[in-house]
This record gives sequence, structure tokens and C-alpha cells, in this order.
Amino acid sequence: MKYVGLIATLVLMFLVACAPAAPPAAPAEPAAPSAPEPAPAAPAEPVEVAPGPTPVETAPIPTYSKELETLLKRADQKLKSYQYLELILPYKKQPDTVSVKGAKIKIRLYEYEPYVVDDYFDTVYLDTATKSILGRCESRKRCIWPRGDNTKLEWTDLNYDSYRQKTPYEWLKEIPHTAQVIGPELHEKRQTTKIQYSEAGKVTTMWVDDSYGIPLEIRIKPSTGDEVIYKFNDPQFNTITDRDVTIPQI
Repeated sequence: MKYVGLIATLVLMFLVACAPAAPPAAPAEPAAPSAPEPAPAAPAEPVEVAPGPTPVETAPIPTYSKELETLLKRADQKLKSYQYLELILPYKKQPDTVSVKGAKIKIRLYEYEPYVVDDYFDTVYLDTATKSILGRCESRKRCIWPRGDNTKLEWTDLNYDSYRQKTPYEWLKEIPHTAQVIGPELHEKRQTTKIQYSEAGKVTTMWVDDSYGIPLEIRIKPSTGDEVIYKFNDPQFNTITDRDVTIPQI
């Protein structure tokens, strides 16, 4: 019996030794790292905003008074041509007859007595666009004489600036916005509006025709010196044709 127990013990030990070993346990997977906590935000630095341009206060655009604006538009609305007798006191006391249509001006010179017939002309034609001038002799009574005929001649060497004077329409366009309406006034039997303004140390007074809107008289009074008077007498409106201011063929 003693040997039987021993043999049983050996057999049991043999069986245990021959049994397959259990597979090793799989290693545990590492735990997923937790997301780091966000670092506290740094305090925002103040941002300097560049200053914009300083608003500039613009002066209001000067305008005419309503009454004056209406008067000054009249020439552009109604005037196509005109003629007048021009005096400039105290410098030119005898009137020249001036006809204006567009850029063409014809000046019929005052017939002074006596006159030198040899080099006599009585009419000047101006073109304000080209600044050209031409003199002609057109009165047969004065231009034709026993020894010559001046109607066949032309004077091309005249000084343009010596004969060129501002027309009433050009004076009109120079009236500043500071001009003031004084009131209605009868001038040389025509209804006019009297206006006045000061500029460059001079006081200018005008009588503007109510119907056609151009000055009939201009008085310029400087702070020192004599007053100058421009008179545009006996005006005729819209009667001058292109032919009247065109140099005729010889």
C-alpha cells in the first residue's frame, strides 16, 4: 500500500508537469492621456487705433441772392446780339457805335473833325476768339477822294488791345456774389435794377436792363482818384446779324 500511494503521487506530479501552461495575460493598454487643461489667457493688450483725419469745415459756396440770380440769367436766356453807343468818361467823350454777335465785334468809330484823308479808316472789326483786328474805310463820303479810294484798303497793323473794350455782357459775368441789389430805377427811359458791390478798394455801381439783363451804365469809384463811367447808350437788342459784323469783301 505504501508503494501504491507513492506511485499515485508520482503519476499526479507527471500529469501536472505535462499540462500546457496558461497563456500569459495580455498587457493592459495604457490609458489615453487626458487633454491638458488650457492655460489661462493672457490679458489682452490695448490696441491703439490711429486717429482719422480731422474733419475740415468747408466754407459754404457763395451764391447770388434769388433776385440777382434771376436778373443775371436773363442775358443768357434772351440775348443773341446787341448794339450800343459806347462812352468811357472822362477818357472817351465821343461815342463809338459797337455791334456784338458771338465772338465778332464791329466798331464804327466816331467821325472826328477834321480828319486826315490819306490814312483814314472809320471801322474796326475784332474777333475775340482769334484776337485779330482789321481796319476798313466804309463811308464813301469820307473814304473816296480825288486822289484815292480808301474803301479798297485794309489796315492790318492796328493794336488789338487799343480798341478792345469789355462788352456789357463781359461786365455782367464779372459781377461777384457779394453784389447787392439796391432797387429798381429808371435809366435813360429803360427800366433797370441798380446793383452795387465793393472789390479791390473800388465801389462799382451798375444799372442792369430788366428786359435783357446787361448793364447800361457802370460807375467805378476808387478809394482815391477819379470815378470812371462806362455808358452803353441807345441799346438795340437781337437786331444784329452775322453779316453786320463780318468783314465785307473789297
